[in-house]
Amino acid sequence: MKTIIKYMLLCLLAVNTVIAQNNTKSINLSNAEVTPYEVELTQNKTTHILFPSSIEYVDLGSSEIIANKVEVTSNVLRLKTIKEDISPTNFTVITNDGKYYSFNAIYKVQPTQLSYDLTKFEKQNSKQQSEVLFKDLSKTAPSLADLLMKAIIKKNKKELNIKSKNYGVEARLKSIYTQDGKLYFHISISNKNNLPYEVDYVSFKIKDRRTTKRTTIQEVALKPIRSYSNSQIINSQSKQDNVFMLDQFTLSDKQVLLIEIYEKNGIRKQKLAVKKIKIQNVLMVNKIKF
Repeated sequence: MKTIIKYMLLCLLAVNTVIAQNNTKSINLSNAEVTPYEVELTQNKTTHILFPSSIEYVDLGSSEIIANKVEVTSNVLRLKTIKEDISPTNFTVITNDGKYYSFNAIYKVQPTQLSYDLTKFEKQNSKQQSEVLFKDLSKTAPSLADLLMKAIIKKNKKELNIKSKNYGVEARLKSIYTQDGKLYFHISISNKNNLPYEVDYVSFKIKDRRTTKRTTIQEVALKPIRSYSNSQIINSQSKQDNVFMLDQFTLSDKQVLLIEIYEKNGIRKQKLAVKKIKIQNVLMVNKIKF
C-alpha cells in the first residue's frame, strides 16, 4: 500500500512539473530593442555628431575607433578610426537630458556623410530615443576619480623619467598611480615650437619587445576609460598636463607599454615606452593629498 501511494505521489509531482514548464513563457527582448543609428567612419577624415544636449557618457565597442568631445562645446562628438578597414562595431552615447543613443559604425574609405545633426532628426522622429533615469550630474559632487586626477596634476611631481622629444615638442610620462583596480597615467606635453600643437588622439598598447628578426610582433590596444581634460590644443611656448585612467594590467618581461601621441594633420608624433618594472612599481593613491 505504501509503495502504491509513493508511486502516485511521484506521478502527480511529475505531471505538475511538466505543466509548470509548459506554462512558463520566455520574454522576447526584440520588442525592447533600441534602434541604432548607422554611421560611417574613416581614418583620414573626422566625423562629427551634433546632439541636442551635453554629452555625459560615451562607450566604444572597439579600441579601433576613437571619440572625444569638441573642446569649445559639450554636445559635439568627433570620431575616427585608428587604422584602415576596421571591423564593424558599435558605440553608445548618453546625454544629460536623459537620452540614450545607440550607433552601429562601419568603415568606409570615403564616407557619404561626415556631419550628423541629431537635433533635426529628433524633431521628425520623436520615438527614436530611449530615456535614461539618472541624477542631475551638474549638481552631484565630483567622483573620486575626478578628484584623484585633479590631485595628481596639482602635485605635479616627476616620479618617472620617460620622455619623447620631436620638432620642439616634448611629451613626458611623469607618474603612474593605482587605486581600486585602475591605473592613472600623468602625461605632460610641452610645446616649445612657434606653431600650436593639436593632439589628434593618444593611444595605449601593449607590444612585444623584438627579440629576433624573425619574431612576429604582437600588440594589444588598451582603451582609456576617461581622461581629466578634453582639451587638445597646446599653444606655442606652453604646457598641458593630463591624466588618463585605464583598467589595471601587467606586463611580461618580453612586453612594453607603448603610449603614442599623434598630432592632428602633422608629423610631430611622440612615443613613450614603459617597461614592466615601471608598471610593477606604480605609486599607491595614498601618496596623494586631496
